[in-house]
Amino acid sequence: MKLEAFVERLKTHDLQRDRSRIIEDLRQLANNRTLLSDHLYATIQRDGFDTRSSLYNAYGFVLHRNDSFTLRLNFWAPAGTPDEKETFIYNLNHSHDFEIYAVGYSGDGYTTITREILDDLPLQKNKRPRLGKARRLKLAPGEVLYMPALKEIHRQIPPMSMSASLSLLVHPQHWLKLDEAWCFDKDYRPLHPGVATQEIALFTDTLSLLNTG
Repeated sequence: MKLEAFVERLKTHDLQRDRSRIIEDLRQLANNRTLLSDHLYATIQRDGFDTRSSLYNAYGFVLHRNDSFTLRLNFWAPAGTPDEKETFIYNLNHSHDFEIYAVGYSGDGYTTITREILDDLPLQKNKRPRLGKARRLKLAPGEVLYMPALKEIHRQIPPMSMSASLSLLVHPQHWLKLDEAWCFDKDYRPLHPGVATQEIALFTDTLSLLNTG
């Protein structure tokens, strides 16, 4: 499936209810082996070699963004050192304030461990919520991960080989927002809102190094 066809199909779906259709379309899109090259070519034609507007962070590309959803292509490297693990934010328990669908695109795929939050929102800092049983999924090509906004905690374990995944982020309806996304310690106690702040800081540092080079 072409990216343009995927975007048009999603516009016809109810993003709150048509989960099975969204998953099937995302799987079909993941069969497209030229997504990145097509995206980079279109970006260079439009913006020249300034690709910062199409980057999500140092290891992810925004393939499409509109008011309803964002589609990203993320790369996941094996991590042998603490610095590498921090760069990819592996083994960090966190939640998201948006719905996410992810499908394995290439490589063996990272492993994710998820647990459902059983308590009512909002969460309280340093107070461990009641949690469901841990579930484990390896995001190999064709495998799909779905997580609702705010109600699941997950952490990612590095893949064995360089891997990639496609992620569809369904933007939250702000008037329905009940809580922030949180980072948690190893015992699942909420520490502070937002894993994105760490990603942004890493991305900014990387860009500054590129600009000085």
